[in-house]
Amino acid sequence: MVLPDRIWSIHPNRTDLLGSGHREKVLIMTVKERSWTSILINKAFQLKLLSYFVVLFILTTITLYSTTYLFFWNMKEKGLRVGIPEGHVYYQFLANQKHDMDLLFIGLAVVNFILLIVTGFIVSHRIAGPIHKVKNFLQNPDTHENIHLRQNDFFQELGPIVNKLKDKIK
Repeated sequence: MVLPDRIWSIHPNRTDLLGSGHREKVLIMTVKERSWTSILINKAFQLKLLSYFVVLFILTTITLYSTTYLFFWNMKEKGLRVGIPEGHVYYQFLANQKHDMDLLFIGLAVVNFILLIVTGFIVSHRIAGPIHKVKNFLQNPDTHENIHLRQNDFFQELGPIVNKLKDKIK
């Protein structure tokens, strides 16, 4: 799947847009195609961050399910201690309630997992994007373009700092 991404960029040497003799910088809009493979800007970092989210999700899910399991096990044990016979309707009621809770728990776990993965991709992308732009600048400081970060990116303060550094290098 390809997602369009509009990018405004400054092209200092595009005289064909202004006519001959004009050397001003020209602001034009280009459409850049972005595929799912480019969503992982820094694959190692983003997948590692997502793996931390998944491990935290698994530990939380196990903990929450364990408390539910222990609750129903404890209710069964209390029933046996007070003398309710094993074939009693009380145990059938507990089994039905546990089954309903298990189904609800599984459904909510799936929804939470999907939300976690989507949020993890968004957060990791908003962290990796600015770092990637700064890394590219450090690898090629002679570029004519300023670093522009997206509005919701983390590390907004890096753009102006790197741009000032670039101006000092010139």
